[in-house]
Amino acid sequence: MKKNIPQLPAPRKKIAQDAARAVRRTRELALQQVSAETLSELLALPGMRVTHFALETDVQPHQLQLFGEHVHQVGICPRCQQPSEALHDSKERCVRHLDMWGWHTLVHFTQRRFECAHCAQHFTENLAWLQPKRRHTQAFELHIYQRIQQKTPRRQVAQSAGLHEATVQEIFKRQAQRALKHAQAPRVQVLGVDEIALLKQHKQYALVLSDLQRRCVLDVLPDRRQETLVTWLQHLSPAERKAIKVVSMDMWHAYRRAVQQHLPHAQIVADRFHVMKQLNHQLDLLRRSLQRQAKQQEDETLYQALKGSRWVLLKPRATLNVEQKTQLQTLLATSNELRTIYLLKEEFRTICNKIKNRPQAARFLQAWTWKAWGTQSRYLQRFVKTLRNWCHEFLNYFNDRVTQGFVQGLNRAIRGIIQRAFGFHNFDNCRLQVLVECGDG
Repeated sequence: MKKNIPQLPAPRKKIAQDAARAVRRTRELALQQVSAETLSELLALPGMRVTHFALETDVQPHQLQLFGEHVHQVGICPRCQQPSEALHDSKERCVRHLDMWGWHTLVHFTQRRFECAHCAQHFTENLAWLQPKRRHTQAFELHIYQRIQQKTPRRQVAQSAGLHEATVQEIFKRQAQRALKHAQAPRVQVLGVDEIALLKQHKQYALVLSDLQRRCVLDVLPDRRQETLVTWLQHLSPAERKAIKVVSMDMWHAYRRAVQQHLPHAQIVADRFHVMKQLNHQLDLLRRSLQRQAKQQEDETLYQALKGSRWVLLKPRATLNVEQKTQLQTLLATSNELRTIYLLKEEFRTICNKIKNRPQAARFLQAWTWKAWGTQSRYLQRFVKTLRNWCHEFLNYFNDRVTQGFVQGLNRAIRGIIQRAFGFHNFDNCRLQVLVECGDG
C-alpha cells in the first residue's frame, strides 16, 4: 500500500522579526507613494473609496468611523450578468471591519438597488467584500474564524471583539461550512471507524470516521448506530467507495455488517488497541472481583494491595518503574489466577509487537488461545470467544499493521474542544468545530 510522501515546503526569505532588522531590508521593499487612495487600498474594500473619517474617543473601546463612496456607478445583474445604471433606490448602511490600531473600525456606505433593463427586475448590487445581509465584512468574519480555528475559546474571542458569543458562533459556522464545502480532499484508502463518548454520564456517543493515512477526521456522526454508518457510506460516490481498501474498527458486529454490505472489497481490520483493551478489561474485572472478596472477608492487607492497582496491571511491563515493578510482584503473589492472566496478557502483547506476518501470527495466536482456554478461567474464556469471532479480522492487522493508535489522540482533542466550548447544545456546531480543528487542512 502506497504511503503519501510529504512534500518539502518551498524555500522562502526570512521576514523581519523586529524594527532593527526591518531597517536593513528597506532597500528590498517596493515603496509606494502615499496618495488620497492609500487608505482605501489598505482597507482592501474593492469598489469603495474612503472620503471621510471620524474618531470617537468618548466610547470604549475607541471607534474609527470611515465613510466611503462607490467607485463605479453601475451594478451587475445577478440573473443575466448585464450591467445597469438605472438606480432604483438606496439606503445607508454601516458594517464592522477589521480593527485598525486597536480601534473598532466601522465602514459607512450606501447600499444600492438597481433596475435591470434586460430582466425588468430589481436587484441589490453584490459587493466583493461583504456577503448579503451581513453586518460584518468578509475580512472581519475570516479573522474571527481563524482565531477560533487556532483553538481560542469562543467566549474569549467574543469579549475581545466586542461581540455576543452567539454572533461569534454564527460567524464561525458560516465560515466553516464554506471552507469545508470548497475543500478538495483526496480519496480515502484506509478508513478508521471509532466511537467517542461525548457525555459519558448520559451515554451520548458519536461516531468518528478518520483517514488513517492522512491522520485526520473525515466526519463525525451523531450516534453509533449501524444505520448511521450505512447512510454515510451510501452518500459516497462509487469511485470513493472503491478507493477504500482497508477499514479499521473496534470489535462491534454492527460496523462489520455495514462494511461487508457496502464495501465488500475492503479488508476489515480489528484494531489491535481495541483487542488489547478487551483483554485488559477482563484482567481488570478479575482484579475488582478479588478486591470485593477481600473487603467482604475483611482482609485489609489484600484489599489495600489490590486497591488502586489497576494501571500497574494494565500498563506494559517494560514501561513500569522500579517501585511499580515491586508493587506488581506483590499483586501477582496474591492470586494464581491473577498471575496467570497477567502473564498471558503480556505474552499476547508480545505477539502483537513482534510478529510481522500473518501466517506466523496465526500459529502463535492459535497456541495462545489453547493455552488461555486451558486455564479454565472464565475471564480468559470470554476473551477467547471474542477473539475467535474476530480472528480473521484481527489477523488482517498483521498484513500491513494498520492501527487506530493516533485516533486516541484525536479523541482527547475532541474532548478538549467540548471542554473549551463549555459543552455543545447543538451537535452540528460540535461537528463543525471538530472538522475545522482535526480535519484535513
